[in-house]
Amino acid sequence: MHKSSERHTLSKSERLSRRKIIEALHARGSSVKSPAIILVYLPCELPVEFPAQAMFSASKRLFKRAHDRNRAKRLLREAYRKQKHIVYTSLKERNQQYALHFIFTGKQLPNYPYVFGKMNDLILRFCNETSQATLPGNPTETK
Repeated sequence: MHKSSERHTLSKSERLSRRKIIEALHARGSSVKSPAIILVYLPCELPVEFPAQAMFSASKRLFKRAHDRNRAKRLLREAYRKQKHIVYTSLKERNQQYALHFIFTGKQLPNYPYVFGKMNDLILRFCNETSQATLPGNPTETK
């Protein structure tokens, strides 16, 4: 296992930043929704050895002030960082790579336990959906 996943870090190479991958993610990606967070995902070849790369955003329409958007993104990153091992083990078993985009859509600025719980629900649903899609006999669906 890679050192950064053992120490619960989120390095630069684990962050999604390639424009082509991001555009493909938004054009052809599937999504999993919870009341406050949306996860858009796309299976693709990533230029790193990690099984997933993630990016985080918060809407300027919902949060007018930059420090509120930054706080929402910081909470998303922290919750993902603590739970990414679930995603990594699930994807490594199937030898897949995914691009992930977490979008905070809650109306109010959240606290950490709330974001952590919603992130956990999303991650478990994502792992469940992607494992169902790769079973033999199940066609992979894209929305």
